[in-house]
Amino acid sequence: MKINWDVIVVGGGPAGLFAAWEIAKAGKSVLLCERKREMGVPVRCAEACGEEDINKYLPVEKRWVAARTDSFIIVLPNGKEIKLSNEKYSGFILNRDLFEYDMAAKASELGTKIMMKANVIDLIHNDDGSAKGVKVDENGTINEYYASVVIAADGVESRIARKMGIDTTLKAKDIEPCVQVTASNVNLKENALYIYIGTNYAPGGYAWAFPKANNCANIGLGINGKYASTEKYSKEYLDEFLATYYPHVSVQKYITGGVPVSLTLKTLCKENMLIAGDAGRMVNPLNGGGICHAIDSGVLAGKAAIEACDDPLKIEKIFKKYEKEIYKIIGKRHESQYKIKDVVYQMNDEDYNNIGDEILKISEDKRSFFRIFSQVVKHKPEFLIDVVKAFTGI
Repeated sequence: MKINWDVIVVGGGPAGLFAAWEIAKAGKSVLLCERKREMGVPVRCAEACGEEDINKYLPVEKRWVAARTDSFIIVLPNGKEIKLSNEKYSGFILNRDLFEYDMAAKASELGTKIMMKANVIDLIHNDDGSAKGVKVDENGTINEYYASVVIAADGVESRIARKMGIDTTLKAKDIEPCVQVTASNVNLKENALYIYIGTNYAPGGYAWAFPKANNCANIGLGINGKYASTEKYSKEYLDEFLATYYPHVSVQKYITGGVPVSLTLKTLCKENMLIAGDAGRMVNPLNGGGICHAIDSGVLAGKAAIEACDDPLKIEKIFKKYEKEIYKIIGKRHESQYKIKDVVYQMNDEDYNNIGDEILKISEDKRSFFRIFSQVVKHKPEFLIDVVKAFTGI
């Protein structure tokens, strides 16, 4: 196998796959290294996605869609349900394993070389500090591969960015330990995304039930890291949740993982390396969603890498442009969401129930997230003050 490439992509999630796909389309040689033994597995994701998030790049294939959704149902601590139904809430639940498997095939067909069970353990540096390649552990054998550009798309635990001297550490409050089951015999009443809010479910986070085909669903929860303790783990919260709301389901599989709920990294490039997806903290800090941001950042990273290969003398300018684009479409919005995250988490179950009762008085066709926010402010005026303080830094 050849050792010299235009671009090396580390990580085979949505960010890495879309980066490789974009680069290969341009005719550049690209090597993608994925440490897992099977593409798309395990799925550490609730799998909810907006159709346009994928459709703007390529048509959504039928087998990628596990279930269509057309509404949100917010379940209050007292069990009452608030339904939000509107075309803007429509989307679907991915079969993410099939989606990633197929995207790997598409990238490969265009020329991407994909290596599985290829654990990138270190960078190979030039004298000026740039990365001229990577060291890869392949079943105990260490091999070296070289490239003009390296893309770090190796997830929330990204080691490659740290190898380039970029600080990727997270505070406890900026990560949520999550646990999820895929279960059968769930029988959700509607094609809706069920969101359960309240400290009795998940302190500092929320629980969810997202429908899949054949009466199956992804059911899980995440708690904010500052509430995590050795006295009660996320799995114990989930077991209690399942016993209360879904006692008759059969669990097919468990998955666990940490989800970053922080600001997007400000440093997304250094020398000849780019960072994309979860590795760059491109996850919505309020709801933990990251698929669409991973795809967008992967495509943008791929385009920046192509430009850099064509005009290496302008690599710094090209990569800074990538950083600015990510901030514009992802980072700026995340700053706003992050600033109200802690304010939202200050609310207790009584607050949620009282506000929910007011929202339930509004007819379903007039409900919206803005109306919900209005009721929050009406019920707790200090909430608005806290939000203003968060935005202004007062």
